[in-house]
Amino acid sequence: MEGRLVCGSHRLVHLDLKRAPLRVDYLEKLFPLIKEWGATGLLLEWEDTFPYFGELSVIGSANSESGAYSEDDVDRILQLADSNDLMVVPLVQTFGHLEFVLRHDKYAHLREVSKYPSSICPSQPDTMMLITTMVDQVMAKVSKPIQYFHIGADEVWHLGMCSSCSEQDKISILMNHLLSVLRYFKERYPDVRPIMWDDMLRSVPSHLIKEYGLGDLVDIMVWYYEPNPYFHVPEDLWAKYSQAFGKVWVASAYKGATGPCQVLPILQHHISNHEQWLSLLNSQSSCLVLGIALTGWSRYDHFATLCELLPSALPSLALCLKIVSTGSYDAALFKHVSTTLGYKGEILPSLNPYPRPQPVAAELSFPGWKILTGVEWFANLRGKHQAVMSSDQLNAWLNSWQLKHNFTNPMQITGLVSGLFELGQEWDALELYITKHMSEAYYDPTIDEWLATLVHPMKNAVKSLHRSGEKQLNTHNIS
Repeated sequence: MEGRLVCGSHRLVHLDLKRAPLRVDYLEKLFPLIKEWGATGLLLEWEDTFPYFGELSVIGSANSESGAYSEDDVDRILQLADSNDLMVVPLVQTFGHLEFVLRHDKYAHLREVSKYPSSICPSQPDTMMLITTMVDQVMAKVSKPIQYFHIGADEVWHLGMCSSCSEQDKISILMNHLLSVLRYFKERYPDVRPIMWDDMLRSVPSHLIKEYGLGDLVDIMVWYYEPNPYFHVPEDLWAKYSQAFGKVWVASAYKGATGPCQVLPILQHHISNHEQWLSLLNSQSSCLVLGIALTGWSRYDHFATLCELLPSALPSLALCLKIVSTGSYDAALFKHVSTTLGYKGEILPSLNPYPRPQPVAAELSFPGWKILTGVEWFANLRGKHQAVMSSDQLNAWLNSWQLKHNFTNPMQITGLVSGLFELGQEWDALELYITKHMSEAYYDPTIDEWLATLVHPMKNAVKSLHRSGEKQLNTHNIS
């Protein structure tokens, strides 16, 4: 692609740190690699991992369950970005996705809907004070002048629903709140250009965007994460943005966009998404593309479970960065990236993780590759577990009714009990492996959450059934 996206434009890697901060020494290993793969900057979404202080201390890392960053940690992360020539774009949500703030009693009165901690009410007099204080504290930590600051503003699920807002036009509520935030930036940080997600503007007429003067105050980031044939940015939307803004950012996804419980990236999905963006942008001449953000969501919102762990997604990130930095994709690029990651011969990352092959035994060369191996092991073991636990053999000779009534045949269940023991042993081994190697990239609370969500329920279920089966065999032996 002889594209504006490739030549001279920004390629930001999104780090979604909400409730899952990455160890600083892990980032020290990661930043040089993503620079080598083609990144020019970072889109840093701190959320509750940032050390907010004073009035905001309740929402910050000091009160986070995630084992998040100190002020020194943040300084070190920003220094690492600078030393690797990676531009930093902070992201602070200013409208929707404020669960990490509105979940706290102190700020519950600012919810648009009192029982939902997702969207903030723009009619509340304390709203702008909260938002500007968050922005100011994040800006104060940046030692080097920055060009851009992302204000989020996507997926405002509960727009105009409180008693005050419901009397107003929803578009007016949206635009007036955006103006308040953007004018604050213009007055306080005139050299910093705000960026916002585009989805809330997709239904706003072009003439209103112009009347409110958004084109002078903010750049929009158009996000679409689908692969071919589902990728579709409407022509009239692109024309509207060209007319109203003249320039845009775009956003793809290298992980965290194929399901809230996904554990391994579907490489083909993310490769196709980036190919579609290249194709679209190569065909456009009406709108200047400032750059692309490769998003990597760790959760679908603050309360959601973890989806793909970042180390598990580094092959996807490496491929996607190479695609957008070179402007093309083919089998040779796939093989080249795979080789640079340490895959050898016919052992290559799978384009589609299901059904998953056995974990790669080769020594890979990117930080956290053993975490990927552990997650692949988990995916295999989960499939094996589900096959065993739903098998006809268990349902026929070791079901809950039979256990309740002590109505089992020792000839039939002896082999089943032995198999359950071995399955439980493998879950134990996986847990030890994950605990050891996840600590290379994550702090204990994140490791505990991942294990408690994904490993412990299945491990406990098989061990419980094994104990019940052993009890049945012991009963038969006694009699």
